[in-house]
Order: sequence, then structure tokens, then C-alpha cells
Amino acid sequence: MKTIIAWLTRLQSEQITPVVVATASTTITRAQAVRGVVVSNAGASGAVTFALPKAEPGLQVTAVVKAAQELRLDPNGTETLALPSSGVQQAAGKYITADALGESATYVCIVKGTWDYVGPIDGTWTVEA
Repeated sequence: MKTIIAWLTRLQSEQITPVVVATASTTITRAQAVRGVVVSNAGASGAVTFALPKAEPGLQVTAVVKAAQELRLDPNGTETLALPSSGVQQAAGKYITADALGESATYVCIVKGTWDYVGPIDGTWTVEA
């Protein structure tokens, strides 16, 4: 029993944050966001939209622009994302976007249905028109 507990403890301490690199639009799952997921558009030749899972407290997503193309974070249905520059929740279902190398943003769901910006602002993020 001690061996199993030691193995589980070691496994938990060695968990690596999942990274999703996409060159076409994709959906981030709840399972990925539970541990915190990093998404990137490395290698993309056009816009890449990351559809976010339903916002549940504790889920986390970090986006990093690695190709000079639009990287979009798209909230689920009627949920909202805060704009990094202001922290204000945007209109329901509207994505945010950035397109310059190195721009990044980290979001955490604190209140069900909303994604709050929690990281230092890197670059210029705008909201879907």
C-alpha cells in the first residue's frame, strides 16, 4: 500500500501542463482545462479558433500566439470572456483575438459562465466585432 501511495504522490507532483498546438480551429476539452492548458497557433497559416469548454470554476486556459496569425479564444454559447486590457466581461459568445508573435493571455473561471483574465497583459487583445 505504501508503494502505491508513493507512486501516486510522485505522479501528481510530476504532472505536466498539457499543450495544444493547432493550425486549424479546435475545441479545448474540460479534461484539458482542469489541469490548465496552454494553447498555441504555432505553424498556422490562417486564423485558429480555440473553442473553450463550458466555464466551470477552476478551469484554466493560457493562449500564446506563436504564428503571426489570429489566435481566437471563443467562449461556449452565452458565456463571456474578460478583455485583458480592461478586465471587463465582453458580450456573450464573443471571441477575443490577438495576432502578433508573443502575445499571450491566461484565463481562469472563477464564477460559472465567465472567464476572467488573470495574467499580466502581453500584447493587444481585441473582441470580436
